[in-house]
Amino acid sequence: MPDEVSDLTPMLSPDTESSVLIKSTSSRGNKYKNAITMIVLFLINLLNYMDRFAIAGVLEQIQDYFDIGDAEAGLLQTVFVCSYMALAPLFGYLGDRYSRKLMIILGVTLWSITTIAGSFVPKHLFWLFVLLRSLVGVGEASYSCVAPTIIADIFTHDMRTRMLAVFNIAVPLGGGLGYIVGSYVSKTFHDWRWALRVTPVFGAICVILLIVLVTEPVRGSADGAHMQKKSSWLSDVKNVIKIKSFLLITLGFTWVAFALGSLSWWGPIFLQKAHKLANGSEDSKDKANVSLYFGMITCGAGIIGVLLGSEIARRYRKRNPRGDPIVCGVAVLLAIPFLFCVLLLSKDYIVLTWIFIFIAETLLCSNWALITDMLMYIIIPTRRSTASSILIFIMHLLGDASSPYIIGEISDFFRKGADDDLSNWVSLRNALMLTPFVAILGGAAFLFAAMFIIQDRRRAEETIESVDDDSQI
Repeated sequence: MPDEVSDLTPMLSPDTESSVLIKSTSSRGNKYKNAITMIVLFLINLLNYMDRFAIAGVLEQIQDYFDIGDAEAGLLQTVFVCSYMALAPLFGYLGDRYSRKLMIILGVTLWSITTIAGSFVPKHLFWLFVLLRSLVGVGEASYSCVAPTIIADIFTHDMRTRMLAVFNIAVPLGGGLGYIVGSYVSKTFHDWRWALRVTPVFGAICVILLIVLVTEPVRGSADGAHMQKKSSWLSDVKNVIKIKSFLLITLGFTWVAFALGSLSWWGPIFLQKAHKLANGSEDSKDKANVSLYFGMITCGAGIIGVLLGSEIARRYRKRNPRGDPIVCGVAVLLAIPFLFCVLLLSKDYIVLTWIFIFIAETLLCSNWALITDMLMYIIIPTRRSTASSILIFIMHLLGDASSPYIIGEISDFFRKGADDDLSNWVSLRNALMLTPFVAILGGAAFLFAAMFIIQDRRRAEETIESVDDDSQI
């Protein structure tokens, strides 16, 4: 019997009534409940990323309002993600032991309140705005660690892959809508602060939907076992980090997040600078259009990438059970040439630049749902929140928490005090050239994960089956 089984208390009884309970997800009533739960979780994830990238859509206005440079602007995203990652282990621990629904309700409430509070900060209190953005990260961390585990507890196999793909569509869709809503709401009201007053309204609606409509599933029910938590958090962490494919997937996701985090944060302002050089003048309408185009491409490429990556992996894994990490790795490596083209051609070939952005984002977004899916099937149900929190912590610490600030600092270094348009664009371009090289490391890590994915999945399945068998004795 695997070592993990000793840490778990089986809760199944041999009577027919319990067996019906375990398989109740197939009943019509539970299908409706599962669909409602899925819709609500999707909407919250959508708001999560809308809120996160609304700031990027009005970043230049924020810089003018607070009179800050690129390094301080990058710090806004860094402190947000740092608080997000720092609290992830705590929420992972709580998510494996206590009510996940309650955690999500509290998290959405916190991030909605702090987001709208940030819109009222006066221009001489930039430090307060930074503090409020960090608190937004705390609220979002409580949601991100546990939401995928709820989906894993109500769907299995191919249906789980599809539902995780739908859930992860909210990432690019929400990010794109964040750029669009942020830039156009601020333009409509002639004030960037209104960009932060949209998502809290919908956040309040989602809290009501959570309370009224969502029922939390039993941990492990979709996998055929109802397991009660018994092991300590340190024991969970020790067992999770022994899983080789988990470590490699985490490293791969981290390095891809470094690239995506810096590009998504600095992308709109980089392209605005390129358009300004190409047109020879500064136009507020052109700035808004850049954010609109960037948002539309992020939405479209992200949705296509998530769905295409999930479907290709689902079909390929029938012939090759190592298919998921292979698809992730190949997609990332294919995106690298297009990233270089975007950075090198954006000033002189604007239309080509938008095409290359679309292709690169499609390829980079293709791994989001697959990463979550792999995590769910190589980790046993009672450790999934903990594993998610470890991945989130490492991915943000070494990935998109630090990359916006690092890119901002490098950009300021290359500028060397110059303030002309060409120097601003060249310095930011040179800083962003770091991102494709980091992404290459991510693609390689995914390919190495394919060496261990089969044995790690089999070990998790054997653990669940062993608990199930013990419960029948």
